[in-house]
Amino acid sequence: MRLVLTISLAMAVIPLPWLDEAPPPPATGPVFTGAALVRPEGYHTWPLVGASLGLSYAETPQGSGPGAFHRVYVNPSSYEAYGRTGTFPDGTMFILELYAAHEKTAPAKGGFFEGPRVGLEASVKDTRRFKSGWAYFGFENGARATATAFPEGRCHSCHVDHAARDSVFVQFYPTLRDP
Repeated sequence: MRLVLTISLAMAVIPLPWLDEAPPPPATGPVFTGAALVRPEGYHTWPLVGASLGLSYAETPQGSGPGAFHRVYVNPSSYEAYGRTGTFPDGTMFILELYAAHEKTAPAKGGFFEGPRVGLEASVKDTRRFKSGWAYFGFENGARATATAFPEGRCHSCHVDHAARDSVFVQFYPTLRDP
């Protein structure tokens, strides 16, 4: 009995380093299941690189309202790498959230705020996986846990023709365009 008590007390005071190790941080780069991109968890904690209201690629705006609110996040490791090198590394992932613009809800007397989410999309840079280097995905407003890439012509040609840097519209993202 005395031996068991001595061993128990020793175990209580001897540090066991593997018990103090924090779990590894969640992956912030793209995760795939086959050809499908897995919707990332926790992207709201990633750097917010830009926000806009009513930004549209359509020649003529639809509807009479201000359009949707957009928020764009980038995975932290790519944000840090871009800040150091000015280049987006393989594994870069941007998340685009779109929210309906709502107005005049008490107690507000004017202005617009983000209503329900109406879209959730991603772009991924992976020069080994995608012929053009980038691919674009839609999660049907976040309802789907995975998404397959849009056809190449749907997004990429516009990004190549109009993006300020490496197929990314950094001209709309202050934290990436401004030093």
